[in-house]
Amino acid sequence: MTRPDYVLARGDEAVRAGDWAAASRAIDRLEAAGAGDHAAVLRGEYFLATDRPDLALGALSEIKRESPFHLRSAAKVGRCLLALGNLAEADRVLNHVLDSEPDNIDALRALAAVAYDLGQMPAAVEHLEAVARLDPADARPHRLMGLINKDLNRYEPAEAAYRESMRRGLAEPARGEVVVELADVLVRAGRFADALALLDAGPPAPGPAGELARAEALRGLARRADAVAVADRAIVEHPTDGALLRLRGQLHLDDGNAPAAVVALEAAAARLPADYQTHFLLAQAYTATGRTADATRSAARAEELRKALERATTLTREAMDRPWDAAVRLELATVTETLGEPKLAALWRAAAAACRTR
Repeated sequence: MTRPDYVLARGDEAVRAGDWAAASRAIDRLEAAGAGDHAAVLRGEYFLATDRPDLALGALSEIKRESPFHLRSAAKVGRCLLALGNLAEADRVLNHVLDSEPDNIDALRALAAVAYDLGQMPAAVEHLEAVARLDPADARPHRLMGLINKDLNRYEPAEAAYRESMRRGLAEPARGEVVVELADVLVRAGRFADALALLDAGPPAPGPAGELARAEALRGLARRADAVAVADRAIVEHPTDGALLRLRGQLHLDDGNAPAAVVALEAAAARLPADYQTHFLLAQAYTATGRTADATRSAARAEELRKALERATTLTREAMDRPWDAAVRLELATVTETLGEPKLAALWRAAAAACRTR
């Protein structure tokens, strides 16, 4: 009979190719030959690839610690635990793998995701850098490093990471998404001409975010008419996008047309009720139209959101300094919920739960 190692290798190829029938046949052959560990590893990989981490975990748990497949299976157990939301146990298992195999790329990839979900951004970047070193063709680590630094308002490292991701041949539609994310970084840094050049070079940016970045860059370059044209065209295509409506209100304020600004900014506030900039601009528009009571109310709301943003920034830094502090993460969940980020709040609650179980 064909050697189990060969059958396992062919089964691995089938899983990577998405040939589930061939993978199942390989599992059956290994089981028939009595190669239980080989079969368990391949079954675990098959279930992971088909988004059934609970079944994968059951299969991989059959492999004993003394087995030569122990570390290989442990790295995949860590991925299963990550997919099932058991962050603390995933962290423990994956670090056990790295203790023996510091360059285990599967474990490093999974640990980067675990650290990111726990808000341990320095550790996430460290693992991502290791993955990028071990796999020079993989553009994904630098994209996530760009996003991490963007969220932390670290514009230079964010730009460097995003550009390296594109240099490595990031595929569509991810490349277009990165162009928009990088353009947003450049706009925030006041580099409006660079942002516009990036967007002009393409590929075409997906969705309203690309048009928003283009209009903001044009406004920053004092090309008011062009900014208005881009914003108006984008709003026709995306009439419910709050950020576009906010920008249109801001452009009306630039022109001294406060009544039109009120209309646009009220529409933006209805869609972005927890957006600081929208309420700040709306307070200005109300003041310019003599609506004093409304201006006072919007200014108070803007101040409330400004304080929440400052608190979120402080807590995020504390979470990085205290990687297993549940209380910090619970407070972050509360603050991000105040800021209209329910998904992010849920992630912080999950991170706090993981810290407690550890």
